[in-house]
Formats: sequence, C-alpha cells, structure tokens
Amino acid sequence: MARPERRRRASPEGVTPATGAVEPTLAGPLDERALPLPTTVFGRHIYYGWYIVAVVFVVSSMSTGLQAYVLGVFVKPMTEELGWTRTDFTIGGTISIVVSGLAAVVVGPLVDRHGGRKLVIWGGMIGGLGFIALGAVHELWQFLLIRGVVITIGSLGMGTVVLNVALSNWFVRMRGRAIAIGSMGISLAALALPSMSTWLIDHGGWRQAWVVLGVLVIVTVVPGGVFVLRRPDDYGLLPDGGPPRPGSRISHVQQAGDVRWTARQAARTLTLWMLILAFGLGSIGLGALLLHLIPYLTDRGFTPSQAASSFVMIGIAGLVTKVFWGVALERIETKYIAAFDFLLFALALVMIMAIQGVLSMYVAVLMLGIAIGGVVTIQEVVWANYFGRLTLGAVRAVGRPVQIITGVAGPLLASAAYDLRGSYEVAFGVFALTSVLAAVIVVFTPRPTPPAAEASGG
Repeated sequence: MARPERRRRASPEGVTPATGAVEPTLAGPLDERALPLPTTVFGRHIYYGWYIVAVVFVVSSMSTGLQAYVLGVFVKPMTEELGWTRTDFTIGGTISIVVSGLAAVVVGPLVDRHGGRKLVIWGGMIGGLGFIALGAVHELWQFLLIRGVVITIGSLGMGTVVLNVALSNWFVRMRGRAIAIGSMGISLAALALPSMSTWLIDHGGWRQAWVVLGVLVIVTVVPGGVFVLRRPDDYGLLPDGGPPRPGSRISHVQQAGDVRWTARQAARTLTLWMLILAFGLGSIGLGALLLHLIPYLTDRGFTPSQAASSFVMIGIAGLVTKVFWGVALERIETKYIAAFDFLLFALALVMIMAIQGVLSMYVAVLMLGIAIGGVVTIQEVVWANYFGRLTLGAVRAVGRPVQIITGVAGPLLASAAYDLRGSYEVAFGVFALTSVLAAVIVVFTPRPTPPAAEASGG
C-alpha cells in the first residue's frame, strides 16, 4: 500500500506571521505512518513521543550520568598511579566546561534547525571513543586533551540541551513528567555505574574500566539516534499528538511556547540573565560535589565501597522522586519549585558536612539525591516554559559562555580547598550559600514578554 501524502503546511515556516506561533493544522493520524516505529501496537495507539522519552532515558544515563557520577570513582586510582594532584585531575573538567560553553553557541541553533538525531549519533561515537582512549593515557596533557575536548564534544551531542529540546518539541501538556522520566536515566546511572566502575577497577584496573565504559556508550547511544529520534514538525505533527482543548490553561502555555525567539531578542530580556544567574549559582557546587564526594567520604574514613554506595542512594532517590518533580512542575509555578530545590540542595550540603557515621552519611546523601533528582527536570522545564520549544537551543546557547564562570569555579574551588587546607568544608559551605542566593533570585524572575507582543507595544 502506498504511503499517504503528508498534509501541506499552511505557511513556509509553519507559523502565523502575526504571532510567530505554530498553526494547529498540521497534525493528522495519516502522518504517523511515516514514522520509523509503529504508533499502533496490539490495537492500542502509542504516542511516538514516548519512544523519544525512552531514548532520552538511555542516552542521558550514558552522557550526563556517566560524567556526573563515574569520574569521581577514578580520582584516587588515576592520581595515585600517575602522580597527579586532585587539582590536576579537576583541570580536565575545567577545560571541559570552557569547551562546552563555547561549543554550545553552535550546538544550540543546530538542534533547533535540524533536530538532535545526527548530534546524538556523532556524540555517541565520539564520546565512546574518548572514554576508550582514557584507558591509554600516561601523561597529564593526554588526559586533559581527551577529557577536556574529545569527550566534551561527544557529550554535547548527547547532552541535556539536545535531549531535552527533543522532548520539549514532542510534549507540552506533560512536559514535566516526560522530561522527568527521560532524566531518570541519570539516576539509574548513579544507581549502577559507580558500583560497576568500582568493581571493574578492582578486578581489571582503571584502564580496562574506561574501555568497557566507552564501548557501553557506543552500543547504547548510537542505535537510538539512528532508529528512533525524530521531530514532530518533520512529519506535520503537533506536540502531544494534537492541539489542546481551546480555552484550557495548557492551550495558553502551548501558544506561548510556540513563539520563536532570536538569540538577540532573548538576550534583551531580564528573564534570560536572571535565569542564567540563578541556575549558575544553584549548580556551582553540583559538579564539584559529584566529582569530589567519593574522595571526601573516603577521607572521612569510609571504605571505597561505602563511598561508591552513596551514589546508589542518590540514584534511588532520583528514580523515586523524579516523576513527583515532573508532576509538581505541571501544577505549581515552576520558579517556586526551582527555589525549593535550591534550598533542599543547600540543606543537603550542611548535612554532608555534619556526617558522623554510616547512617548519617546515607541520610545526608539521600537528601542530596532528592535535590539532584529535580535539577535537570526543573531547569529544562523552566527554560521551555519561559522561552518556548521552537528556538530553545538558540536561547539556551546565549547563556552558555556566561555559565563557564560558575561551572569552572565550583570544581576548582573544591580542589583548591583540599590541596591548601586538606579539607572540603570551606568550599561546601560556600556552595550552600550560593544555593540559597539562587533560590532568592529565581523567585523574583519575571516571565519574558514575547517578541511579537513587544514589537506591537503589548
């Protein structure tokens, strides 16, 4: 049977000239037959967006999850064997943040124009080969080049901006839970990868462990990009499978979300810079804590296995609470949820500094896991709800170079605090304060005036 012809778009851009919003006339059940996976299974309709959620779940565990939760396992074995300081090791992450901030200016607009499919495919290949190459390093410059540049480029292609722009294109009504479920892959990584990496290091050494992880990245990430990832606009489909009910609350959210912003227009809003500052301050300690938590716990007298198991608690907390974060974001003003999460992270840091034994360690890390469980979901939903889905990559890219400063500062401050004082407490205290400040800023962040309304004086 011949494939039915796709419905013609009402305008070349698929948007109305007056408002820049997508016209709700493109979706239709016949268009779904061109999709690569079936949308009817055993007589039941499956919205294709949930296939995208499944891919994001897997890819996020191998990109964000791997970098966030596994690198800390390698700090001691690599620095002790190769004679590096912890600051030396951290510099690799610093270079990574700078490279990602600069490259994001290119990646953001690319994902808006072409979708995330090719970016994920190439990201999985480059990132996987980069992790494999880490197993062969002998000199510090080799580590800095591979960790700071090669793996970073790969991770950008399969990172949160690419993945969550893809999700935001498919979902509006259930955007919170879709992003939450997709980011549960990061929590699964926290649950499994640190313990797996510790076992690999114990039984085969850190070099072999990197090779295994690199192969795992390639075989899990690339197929999802090749066979599944698509954009609804490429098939004449609307988010959520069709237009919302006229007059409903979500119809106004979708209308606002279907406005196109240029990078220049977004940069002229106070909202953009307040969000950049809030999320920058709120996350300044996150990268540092994830990198240094295991060394911190072993310095406090916990065994490597106990320290690695702390990430199991983070993973469990994330898996259990992510959907609750997502549903809350659909029902409560997003900036208040973001502020609550920042305060929760500050409380977790205080509890970590007060650890006295195994029980208090697990309780503190559980609190940290609940806070981390909301980080990705909250940030992505806030950006999508404030600036829409159509040009989200370009808008996010505006702030990436600015976020280099906060991204670099956290891990370096933690490393310097340890190398100078033999302790992380000063750095952790600073991170708690910046999280509280982030909560205050995000509460007072206004919604931006859409560019069409701004141009008409509205």
